[in-house]
This record gives sequence, structure tokens and C-alpha cells, in this order.
Amino acid sequence: MEKKSKKALLCLLIFLGMFFLFSVGCPFYRLTGIPCPVCGMTRAYLAAFQLDFAAAFRMHPLWPTAVLLILLILWKEGRIFRSRKKNVLFYVGWSVLFLTVYLDRMLTLFPNTEPMIIDWNAPLFRLLRLFISRFC
Repeated sequence: MEKKSKKALLCLLIFLGMFFLFSVGCPFYRLTGIPCPVCGMTRAYLAAFQLDFAAAFRMHPLWPTAVLLILLILWKEGRIFRSRKKNVLFYVGWSVLFLTVYLDRMLTLFPNTEPMIIDWNAPLFRLLRLFISRFC
């Protein structure tokens, strides 16, 4: 593993350690109150670690692919294929799959089913309420 990959892996481990130690949660969700495309991923891994794979897939159906993709990126430094075009197609395809699953989950689960629950007390909604109360 090259020096660059080791640094990336170290950063990832530090981030994960802080995430689990301080229970930060999703910054996007905390600010907006709207589930992000990876909402439920942590809960999916926690369920998988407890061998509850049905719950893991319910929390996020793409949970097995995320770690594989991160490992590929770290070990291969983002170059999974030799061809730049194939790499771009791979990442675009994976992104489209991820966004499709997100849209499906938003349409079928949002806003009342875990993990796609809306937080009306998030700063974004508080700002919107303040704006509406003052200007409308």
C-alpha cells in the first residue's frame, strides 16, 4: 500500500472512531432534518454485526457494497480498471444505483419509516419557520 493510501485509511479509521465514540451521526441529517443517501448505513452495519441481515437490508439495501467500494478505492487508489473510461463508467454507474435506491426509499419510506424519518426540529426547518414568521 502506498503512503497516500495509508493516509486515507488512517483518516477513515479516525473518522469512524470519532463517529462511534462521540455518536456524531449524520451531519447532513442533523442540519437539514432530511435523510441523506446513506441514511441507515451505520444502522445496517450494526445490524449485520449482530447477524441480523434482514434488518441490515431494511436499514440500507446497499450496505454490503459500501465497504467493498471503499476498500477498492483505498487499495487501488480509485483506479479499479486500467482504462480511465471504464473507471468513470463504474463510478457513474455506482452513483446512479445509489441515487436510484435513495429516491426509491424516499418515495416509499419517507417521512414516517426508519431510517427515512424527517426531523422537523433540525436547524434548516427552524430557520425556515423563523423566515416565514417574519416575512410572510
